[in-house]
Amino acid sequence: MNQLQFQLRGATIQAVLLVIVCIVLMFVDQRFNHLEVVRSNISLVLSPLRYLVSLPAQTGNWVGEWFSSYHDLLSENKGLKADSRIINARLQKMQVLQAENTRLRNLLGSAARVSDEVIVAELLSVDQNPYRQLIEINKGSLDGVETGQAVIDAYGIMGQAIHVNQNTATIILISDPEHAIPVQFIRNGTRSIAFGNGSTDQLELRYLPATADIKVGDELVTSGLGGRFPADYPVATVISITEDLVNGFVSVLVEPQARLDSSREVLVIKPRYSTLPR
Repeated sequence: MNQLQFQLRGATIQAVLLVIVCIVLMFVDQRFNHLEVVRSNISLVLSPLRYLVSLPAQTGNWVGEWFSSYHDLLSENKGLKADSRIINARLQKMQVLQAENTRLRNLLGSAARVSDEVIVAELLSVDQNPYRQLIEINKGSLDGVETGQAVIDAYGIMGQAIHVNQNTATIILISDPEHAIPVQFIRNGTRSIAFGNGSTDQLELRYLPATADIKVGDELVTSGLGGRFPADYPVATVISITEDLVNGFVSVLVEPQARLDSSREVLVIKPRYSTLPR
């Protein structure tokens, strides 16, 4: 028992001495800052330990932030892809509208150049093959369309009406194998007939005299003969000349000015006289 009391008394004395030493050190540090160097060195020694102690928590925060950023990036990427598809679709639509506006401006410009009264129409259907070249438009007799009236696009003669209903009309193109149109060369006034051959990119001028003054690049317009087509509308341009030395003739291929295979808007020309030749 005495030994235990002796140990407790010794421990109490040590605690009191430590408290006194701490108080003295605090007083000295407060008044004279003599322990600043010691405190700095201890802090320097303990800093790696503090870093190691805080490392698990920081690692957890870093991993959480990385996963959060990764998911945010995935969501943002999906949103950007969706926006990109929408923008591309709108851009394609704008390009189509821009091309359509260009066609309409060209058509309006063509209408302004035409001295005859015209009816603006759009294509409803197309029937084009080597044996027949027909289109159907959305204007008919109620709109003033008559059989035989000439049809043009923004670039030149396309054909003429052959069958007219109240709200629609069938147009035979100048490229139809059964169609022929009287033409005249602008450069020298030579007259001829341009025949369709089932191809939308060429017409034929047959059996011209070998002495005819014809050159590649010559432009042809309607001659007005026959009364079907008004005079002086663009028809085609010469692209090749073939001579038949045996028979003394030349055959000429010409390229239509009108966009026979792509125009969507057309003008029906109303003649200045009330009745077309039948």
